[in-house]
Amino acid sequence: MGPCEQARRLFFALGLSAKQKQHIKQWLSHHATLIKAPTQCRNWHLTLMFLGQVEQEQAQQLIDGAHNLRVPRFSLTLDEHDYWPHNGLFHLRPSTPDPHLLTLVARLRALAGQHQIHDQHSRYRPHVTLARNLKTPPKVERPMPPLQLDIDHFTLYHSTRDEQGLVYRPIAEFACR
Repeated sequence: MGPCEQARRLFFALGLSAKQKQHIKQWLSHHATLIKAPTQCRNWHLTLMFLGQVEQEQAQQLIDGAHNLRVPRFSLTLDEHDYWPHNGLFHLRPSTPDPHLLTLVARLRALAGQHQIHDQHSRYRPHVTLARNLKTPPKVERPMPPLQLDIDHFTLYHSTRDEQGLVYRPIAEFACR
């Protein structure tokens, strides 16, 4: 197997628990009207950094480096919904991102940069994607009750496909201390 065949599409993210996903799913099904199906709830997460295609050796270097990051535990509250018309993205977001979240993102960007991986986004905007490619904003009858995420770890995911479509498989978890 050549090096290109070993590359995987990877990203760092904060995963959501089954209970948190259920909270979002209930709100979405009862209080928001979408013109197309939402993203699969199994894939809901808050991206920290998209890495793109990463070779196996680079992935291992990222894993080793991420294990050495010192990141305190923190909380994040998803308390706003929004729609970006340029890409039709309907999402949840924190009105005020915790400073520890922004520090974690900066450290992951620095770590990735050490391995010649650069974030394609110039600005970080934390969010959980609920639907993609919507031509019009969804109708939201009632805002979602705030959802607090208590962050004690972050995860490196592999974006791949299975018989049900896109799936994000965890590769490694990293503790916040």
